[in-house]
Amino acid sequence: MKKELTLTMAIAGALLGASMAQESEIDLEARKRTIPIIEGRIKERTAQIAEIGNDILQLHKRVDERLGRMVGHLAAVKDSVQSGFNVGNVKIEMIKGLEKAIEDFQTRRLALERGLREGKSGIPPSIIEHEIHHFDEHVEMHIEQMLELSKSFTKDKDVQRYVSVTGSNSGGYWDGIETNDEWRQNLKDRSTDKKQRAEVKAALEKSIVRCESLISGLRHDLENKNLSVIEQGVLKSELDTHLTMLNRRRSQVDELLVAEEPDTTAVGHEAAKNLGEAVSDLMGDLQRDIQMITLKHSQLSAEQDRLFRLRENLEARKKWLEDYEKKGGK
Repeated sequence: MKKELTLTMAIAGALLGASMAQESEIDLEARKRTIPIIEGRIKERTAQIAEIGNDILQLHKRVDERLGRMVGHLAAVKDSVQSGFNVGNVKIEMIKGLEKAIEDFQTRRLALERGLREGKSGIPPSIIEHEIHHFDEHVEMHIEQMLELSKSFTKDKDVQRYVSVTGSNSGGYWDGIETNDEWRQNLKDRSTDKKQRAEVKAALEKSIVRCESLISGLRHDLENKNLSVIEQGVLKSELDTHLTMLNRRRSQVDELLVAEEPDTTAVGHEAAKNLGEAVSDLMGDLQRDIQMITLKHSQLSAEQDRLFRLRENLEARKKWLEDYEKKGGK
């Protein structure tokens, strides 16, 4: 009886070993078959990233071209006595739209920088750094556009308030004085110039405060002795970026104080009205495009993260198979 039990256990053990060997063989073949599947997924993700990246470039190109044309056009014109419409207010609307775009890009940039510093994203640092640089470029471009518009406002000048007038009626000729239309226009120009300067200066000073706060925080973080080499590199790079930005903002504030009469052409009522409508339409389109750009960047980050993890997975599987075969399949 004891011999029969021993024999039964031996047979069962042999069958189990054979089954495990067969299962191991099947698993090995299954692992090999996953390689081309993952490679196919990587190819799909790469194509998707290229498509999203192209969408972002096209959106930025459209925004940049339309903004550039409008800023250039507005910077070349001014109000006139005949216009009856304040071109200066249209320029201020444009400046506020550019300021909103800057804030949106800075918010997105901050999220990317935080993810890079904390290392929570699976996206390679070089790609994140490229996106951060991309947003920095557009922030600087829009600030320069704000300054270009600011310089185009008609400056206050010494204009005679009253002018002599002559006329005639049934009683004969008469002389008198009345308020000079150019004086009224100059008064309006002075008001809008003061308003826009305050708007642009406030935006620059806000950026200065932001830079100073970030610089202070970065310097404090760099005092941490437990930082990794990667973390130190990110923090030092960010510190250099914001120090450069801070110096640029201070120079731009000084530049704003230099008031020179711009070379602009006065426009009439209809042209001024059309400009106002065009800028209002553009500001609406700009906000929609920026929202879409932000969404596309989020999609791009998610796809890049998936691609990074897929490549890691593929390399790990290939390494396992290579090591397994080197050991003779054991």
